[in-house]
Amino acid sequence: MASTGKKNFERNWKGSDHVTTVKKSVPYFQQELSSFKQAGTWSPGTTVTYIDSLTQDHLKAAFMVGNNVYYANVDYFVKPKSAQAAAIPLGPSSFGLANQTFSATSYYTTIQNAINSRLEIPGELFDYLYELLEYAKTGTGDYAGIKFDNFPWGQIQNYYAEVIGPLACIHRGILNGIIPTSGINSAQIYMPPDSERLYDYKLIYSNAEYLISAKAAKGVSNQVKPQFVTAAAEASGKLGNLASTKEYQLLKILGSRGVIEGAFLGWQLIQPDGKLMQNAVDSVLSKNFDPLAFYPFVEKYLPEKKNNIDKVSIGQVRYKCEQLIENWSKANPQNNTLKQIFNIYLNESRVIYVKMDLNKSTGAASFSASAGGGSTLVNRLYLRTSNYAERTADRIGFQVS
Repeated sequence: MASTGKKNFERNWKGSDHVTTVKKSVPYFQQELSSFKQAGTWSPGTTVTYIDSLTQDHLKAAFMVGNNVYYANVDYFVKPKSAQAAAIPLGPSSFGLANQTFSATSYYTTIQNAINSRLEIPGELFDYLYELLEYAKTGTGDYAGIKFDNFPWGQIQNYYAEVIGPLACIHRGILNGIIPTSGINSAQIYMPPDSERLYDYKLIYSNAEYLISAKAAKGVSNQVKPQFVTAAAEASGKLGNLASTKEYQLLKILGSRGVIEGAFLGWQLIQPDGKLMQNAVDSVLSKNFDPLAFYPFVEKYLPEKKNNIDKVSIGQVRYKCEQLIENWSKANPQNNTLKQIFNIYLNESRVIYVKMDLNKSTGAASFSASAGGGSTLVNRLYLRTSNYAERTADRIGFQVS
């Protein structure tokens, strides 16, 4: 529920002065000796200054207009901003959920406690996150009086949706007709770690696991690493002749070898044309990089650097290999083969897509869900690098839209 009364006062107001505005009509009072007399009513939008040193409690909060001090109920005013909302993370990790398994009850309580403990979340946003949490669980949320100015809508829709989505799946009936839902109320919720996630959360019940992506039904908008795709494809027993294709062998290399060596071995597989000589690849594998051994490759693919070959770095060559693999994966017939392989992964992983829509004027939320659907959801697919010459953090992965 939204913070009101004493809780609102202690969390959002107590301790310092704040300029604020009235968010719904409120009577205000003047103090006369030991009593208070109504002096008028402020209309929404009236600007006032909260004075902490003169405030008595949440019902008799002091507000200055001009040179006059009046008293009113603090709940009728826009909560002060305690931080820049746009910079506040709202994903599962920021609420302490990652890499853990919960019952629906313990999950809800954990989120409640996490929201309460995060004092950097401004009051209006705090209220809204609470109401969205209640909506996910009960189907009702009271957004009246919440000011949505400068809300981080992208963070809420893309990341907080992952946080509250499991509760909507369990309590709101949005998975009816998509998967068997008998026993879903007893489902365990697993939130994976941030690294290399092929789904956003998992529901486990009735001896089955269901992978959920908190996105619209457009394939998998998160980048999916090759090892997840090949593991699902091999487990399916449906690869057939695809297992012997160059495309599948490339995925095996990219998924099983290191980020650096995978790029070199992958391009060598695709283009065994002599430009990436074996002694050059061996110098990478032995961690004794020899730029001179890469002269044929540099001459063809990095010609602007061939006259300073001794200054070429392993990162520059590796990144060029990644770019070449990315461009190769976009062209047919190899792109079509990659889609066939990815289609097996989609069907075998049973990914379900759960999306949260928000009305930015009223704050109202709604959830919708759809089943995997394989390649019918994939408009565009290719292998994409997230690295650059000085960065080697990620494997090349499937980019799907």
